[in-house]
Amino acid sequence: MTLVKHSTRTVRKPCRWCGRSDLYWAHDTERAYHKHCDRCDTTGGFVLIEKDGSRHNCRNTDGSGDSMGDVYLDGPTDEDEKEATPVNAPVSQDVQAALGMLVGALTPQVDRAEIEAMVKEAVANVVFPTRTVVERVNSERKEFTGATHHKLSDVITSLMAGEHVLMVGPAGTGKSTIAEQAAEGLGLKSYSISLSPQTPASQLLGYMQATGDYVPSLFREAYEHGGLFHFDEMDNAHPSVLAVVNAALANGHMAFPDQMVKRHKDFRAIASANTYGRGATRSYVGRQAIDAATLDRFSVETIEVDETLENELCHSTGLETDQVERVLTFVRRLRANAEAHSMPVVISPRASVGMCRLLAAGRSWESTVQARVRRGMGDTEWNKING
Repeated sequence: MTLVKHSTRTVRKPCRWCGRSDLYWAHDTERAYHKHCDRCDTTGGFVLIEKDGSRHNCRNTDGSGDSMGDVYLDGPTDEDEKEATPVNAPVSQDVQAALGMLVGALTPQVDRAEIEAMVKEAVANVVFPTRTVVERVNSERKEFTGATHHKLSDVITSLMAGEHVLMVGPAGTGKSTIAEQAAEGLGLKSYSISLSPQTPASQLLGYMQATGDYVPSLFREAYEHGGLFHFDEMDNAHPSVLAVVNAALANGHMAFPDQMVKRHKDFRAIASANTYGRGATRSYVGRQAIDAATLDRFSVETIEVDETLENELCHSTGLETDQVERVLTFVRRLRANAEAHSMPVVISPRASVGMCRLLAAGRSWESTVQARVRRGMGDTEWNKING
């Protein structure tokens, strides 16, 4: 028996015998009573096959002989849009009648209330991607296109209430994107700086040249004229820089090198960090402790991996659905194992989305895993996380 795969996606009309829809169309070249298929350049009756390419024999549990109804007289039209009609010739009318009576006897009678209850239960278990709409104080609406992180609305609400926000979460969870979208939702200009131990205070305050001219900073622009300023990697900053941040948020004015400046009513600060400001952890060994007075200026929002958003981002890469599901299952298993073993390894949504991009571009599974997940990890660590 030779099977030639006809369809690149699963059937839309499920197998009429068992109801499964995770199957593919194929030609059985030994069943030549179907016209020649120009697309596949082969002749053979239509059958359903499994993901591994084996024949789908749902009515043949013992593996012998032909399964009832597994050969289809009509094949798919426009990629499985048309429901196929199985060949009934091998089955006598008496047998068909007996089967019909048996199915009717085994099929439970379900009333409308039971059907509605089952539908409600199924819908209740479905998690839909988050769509965020902002209602501003001036009655303007800002609706974001596409899915957003489920914490975006909480962040925007806190900023609208006049709070400054510190987002804490693992790398790759979307904190920087949330900061940009929050500014967009509030209708404010977006400013950002990535802090490090080498970032000088002049990056925030500006400085005076030898000629006596003041060189302003982006922070000064946001502070004086309004805007949302993002302090990225806040737990990686030098204490002297955090002292400037604390002073800027503590009062309604601040001393810059050239003059005192009043804080604009539309100035907001948002910061992101991988830790809660208590110092280094096993995964983030270079992080600094943040002064309690500085932390007290912020409302804290924990930003975890949004798996629904991760799922949508992976599917948007154009990779086939079954491959996307394989990537997500693989990456999430590694992520859970890393957390269970307290390993200093970050398996973020960047890994899953990156794998989908590389696979869609034609890279092999093995090379993609090496490039986006393992990345030089030793055998001992890899066996533990991949176990």
